[in-house]
Amino acid sequence: MRIAMATDVGRVRTRNEDSVASESAIGWALVADGMGGHRGGDVASSIVARTAGDCLSRPWSGPLSAEAVEARISDAIRESNRAIYDQSNANFKLYGMGSTAVVAQAWDGKVSVGHVGDSRAYLLRAAALSRLTVDHSLLQELLDGGMITAAEAKRAPGRGVLTRSLGVDPDVDVDVCTVAFEQGDCLLLCSDGLTEMLDDSEILALLDGADDDLSMATARLVDAANQGGGRDNVSVVLMAW
Repeated sequence: MRIAMATDVGRVRTRNEDSVASESAIGWALVADGMGGHRGGDVASSIVARTAGDCLSRPWSGPLSAEAVEARISDAIRESNRAIYDQSNANFKLYGMGSTAVVAQAWDGKVSVGHVGDSRAYLLRAAALSRLTVDHSLLQELLDGGMITAAEAKRAPGRGVLTRSLGVDPDVDVDVCTVAFEQGDCLLLCSDGLTEMLDDSEILALLDGADDDLSMATARLVDAANQGGGRDNVSVVLMAW
């Protein structure tokens, strides 16, 4: 598995509250976005990187299956959630911290993805980009309910209001899925610092030729987000066989 990662503070924030982590030998990667405006956002996202990474790196026992891999991803995110919740409640200086998480595990010609919040996963295949995750946000609920259009969503207030995140409660629901992951495919994990600055068509154009040089492609995405305003931290992970 080939994996490239990039994270950047952006042009407005003074601190990077995103975290990225991966292990190419095992085939997992993640992006965590510490909740902006809350104390300890950077601490929360680093807890996700460490806790989920430890869980995903544990030796396997038994055969691999979609159910087993999805369960491990869910466990990794839930363990991260509990660790953030416990530390937040044990240290008043960190009270209220939280994070998003999007985690991917490649295995046996497939990739399983789990997420909480508005960090996203996309699959690039044959010059087409498909989103694998649905944001846990107020904006997404308004879109799903037909109360606003996609065009209105670009200007809607409260874009960063999450309906699900890590660290709020002792347990959290994790959305998971498994799809085929073939030679020539590319998986993108990103924080909303990318998707707030670039729409899906712009991301697709920047991913042209990504399979040839994953590191160059991550740099292009980060640079474009900053050129578009860089209003938030931006983190990108690309995975390919």
